[in-house]
Amino acid sequence: MSTTHVRIDPGDPTTFPAGRIDVAKVDSTTEEEIRLQQREDDTEQIQDVARDARRIRRQLDAGRRPAGRQEEDP
Repeated sequence: MSTTHVRIDPGDPTTFPAGRIDVAKVDSTTEEEIRLQQREDDTEQIQDVARDARRIRRQLDAGRRPAGRQEEDP
């Protein structure tokens, strides 16, 4: 994939590049489709947090396991 360089003047909005969207598709998106996508995003985020928590828990548990026989302090 190639890189495209664009020069803009922050004070002149006419120099901003045009967006690359399908305007008809955006306009035809219903509120119900948006709510559905939000629910799916929320569910995915919860699953990501749970996956990270399990990974961290495994790492912490692995650090607590004795590597070998350890002597107790008297």
